[in-house]
Amino acid sequence: MLPEARRRAILNHLAQIGSGTIADLSARYDVSTMTIRRDLRILQRGGYITMSHGGAVYDGDAFQQNTSHHIKRATIHAAEKRAIGRYVATHFVDDGDVLFLDSGTTVRAILPFLRDRANLTAATNSARTIESLFRHLPNSDILGTGGLLSSVAQSFVGPTAERFFDDFFARVAFISGISFSIGTGLADSQLLDTAVKKAMIRSADSSIVLLDSSKLGKTAMVQVLATEEIKTLVTDEGISDAMRKDILDAGIDLHIAPLTSID
Repeated sequence: MLPEARRRAILNHLAQIGSGTIADLSARYDVSTMTIRRDLRILQRGGYITMSHGGAVYDGDAFQQNTSHHIKRATIHAAEKRAIGRYVATHFVDDGDVLFLDSGTTVRAILPFLRDRANLTAATNSARTIESLFRHLPNSDILGTGGLLSSVAQSFVGPTAERFFDDFFARVAFISGISFSIGTGLADSQLLDTAVKKAMIRSADSSIVLLDSSKLGKTAMVQVLATEEIKTLVTDEGISDAMRKDILDAGIDLHIAPLTSID
């Protein structure tokens, strides 16, 4: 097996089980422990995993072993989400920033690429994002909204979570959803979580929409932002030429994150 193919296989394996030991991975792929350590270091530099004593933890989604639903959300279009996360961390986050992070997995993909940022403050309504913040940015200030914990998304919703953002302000809110079209704008399927996203947007100096390209040109039930309210949108190279033109014609500042190989 070629090295890149093996690393992709290791990553897919860790995505399903959450973590693995070097000894087990060495036996599974019939290579030396030194080779596995080298593979894991490369995957860690790419923001895919975190190495632990004697093994590694998959960084796609905290708590992903709870249900197959969470595994699917964390791993579908994972390469595109990580490309977006890397791009956003490089271009839109500075030392000392105050950030609002919604509960989406695409937004959470930013975190592994912020390890070199200093004095960050992050607020979120997502239990899984809080866990990921502690793992990647343990020296940052982390704020959670509280509220009613949704069992589906493991995010806090309801009036308490929404009121939290009346008292805090951020330079930028990173917002995702499950669809975007020119006609309906950014949309999601969860009514209560959408209300929290809107509260974040109201209390941030600016908001940036993060969507992998598979969600473009689709619609969902609950509007988060109308097209004319979106100033900046970050997606990946899978965007179609037609959608690229429509977004630019709508006056949106479009950024396309390049996909990178595991090497």
